[in-house]
Amino acid sequence: HPPIVEDANPCIMPASKGAVPFGAPSARTSHMHLEACEGGRVRYACVTPFTTAVKAASPLLMTSPTVGVLRSPGFWESLVERYAARFAARPSKVKTYRELLASGAMEEASAAYADGRLVLAPPRRLLINRSGGRRKTVYLFPPREDLFLKGVNHALQLMPALHSPLCHSFQRGRGVRSAYAAIRQVADLDHLSCLHVDVRDYFASIPVGRLLESLPLRLAQDEALLKLLQEMLSDDSRGVLAGTPLAPLLSNLYLRPLDDLFESSHVPYLRYADDLILFDKAESILSHHDAIAKLLLELGLEINARKLRLSSPGAAWEFLGLRNDHGLVDLATTTLSKMHHRVRRLSRRAQGRRDPARYVIRRLNRKLFGIGADTSAFTWATWFFPLINSDVGLRRLDHVVQEQLRFAVTRRHERRNRGAMPYAQLAARGYLPLVTAFRAYRRGPGDYECVLDRRVGG
Repeated sequence: HPPIVEDANPCIMPASKGAVPFGAPSARTSHMHLEACEGGRVRYACVTPFTTAVKAASPLLMTSPTVGVLRSPGFWESLVERYAARFAARPSKVKTYRELLASGAMEEASAAYADGRLVLAPPRRLLINRSGGRRKTVYLFPPREDLFLKGVNHALQLMPALHSPLCHSFQRGRGVRSAYAAIRQVADLDHLSCLHVDVRDYFASIPVGRLLESLPLRLAQDEALLKLLQEMLSDDSRGVLAGTPLAPLLSNLYLRPLDDLFESSHVPYLRYADDLILFDKAESILSHHDAIAKLLLELGLEINARKLRLSSPGAAWEFLGLRNDHGLVDLATTTLSKMHHRVRRLSRRAQGRRDPARYVIRRLNRKLFGIGADTSAFTWATWFFPLINSDVGLRRLDHVVQEQLRFAVTRRHERRNRGAMPYAQLAARGYLPLVTAFRAYRRGPGDYECVLDRRVGG
């Protein structure tokens, strides 16, 4: 477990020291992905040039905090090299970023931003398939706009105390591990009821006008930033443009009033994006639900009734893909279901290929262990392994994966599938059971690396 930070008031949730990299430096055992924007793995559309008109910058806008950072010497070079180190598996993206630097595009964009006349090319709208047949809408800017907005986001993240201490999402050094470290500080946790609330279609539902009016004073007084946001978010029906660099930060800020409500009430509470959880006595928990619903309504939002959960004292509860049952932390039901659906889709897609099992295994290894992926990419194992202390859910997933691998080869669900595709043949194709990987992870980074290198050719 990551070390728990002691605090006199258990309701104030500090970041966990466990959120920093530990052990031997490695793309798989480091936790740099916790510092990045969630959902940051994006594909880029074709390049659409900026529309800029360069003139002497306004003295007022030159006092903008973000302008000062964006136009500081070496800022863009440093930012691109940082991404180059993390996106080594995607050389075309790094090459595009470096070409933008060499052409002077980022300096030109920064000057136009300072002058208040920067116009961004519109983002591309994409639909992403999700489990259960649902689809999620995301937006992708062309590379120049995307890199510029990453720079703005970096400048904003440098501002101190921008987020509530009870918010654990989309911040460097904070994430699911710091959230669970904070939960473990709650006194008498097993004797409290638990309320788990999700905001319905949050990113797309944020009213842009109210968001801009509610920005912290430091941001609201930054005229260059305010003008950029007004133009970028001009279509209120798209919310904060999920999938784009500034969306996570803006979503954090808009629910700050909810964080402040519980910080002042001293009720054990924390939030990760639109996913929040709180603990209190059974007789008080429903009043908290009503307070949350009322505040969300004032913000133009509503509770997602499908994901609302209320657990009695001592009962198991789920949060951020994990299930806690009296300190036994395992994979949540939703996590198991999502991975089950993913493996089934892969096994059906593999049918008819020359080596269906190898096809599925390679894609699973990329998702689960980051084999062949960017060092900053979301890795299933490095998200869940540091937090769980039970392998029951992993065993269930291993059974499903092996069953689906054999189905991809034989196109049938029968007992004799084991004979048609023995375990040794799966292992020879690079298959690594999650339980085996988890046990190696628990022994230490060295053992984990050795297992991955030996079994999947990491």
